[in-house]
Amino acid sequence: MLDWGDTEEQRARVAEIDSRRVSWGEVGSWIAPWIFAGLLVVALFAGLWCASSAIDTGTYAIGFAGAALAAAALLWQLGVALSGRSLELPSRLLVDHQEALVLVVALLLLVAVGGIVLAARGSDPATSGAGYGLCLFALVFALANIKHYFDRHAP
Repeated sequence: MLDWGDTEEQRARVAEIDSRRVSWGEVGSWIAPWIFAGLLVVALFAGLWCASSAIDTGTYAIGFAGAALAAAALLWQLGVALSGRSLELPSRLLVDHQEALVLVVALLLLVAVGGIVLAARGSDPATSGAGYGLCLFALVFALANIKHYFDRHAP
């Protein structure tokens, strides 16, 4: 709240201004879909670049499939945004119990390590890209589960 104001009229004006302020959470909810859409556009172009620079059919297929999935996710996000719904993971994909959280995070960290090993030992760009993608997916999904758990159990 602003601290200045000598008269009752000034204090009322300051209180009115304070009541109209937008919270950081609301600003984040406005910006988050745009950031997500930007990441999907980057993934779309990365898939198309991978497919266009492919030297074998496997790399072409993985690049084109990645671009197609990014385009489908972008269209899905656009549909969600135009309908006015919020973009959230269904709660059946996220855990609510502490024991399940520990187990899911441990398994996802194993998948992430497996993805890094796959990327490091991959002999072609498609295998390395799939390994990095697997690692990134596992880390993001583990962090989403942790956030969901602590959001549900926050005091």
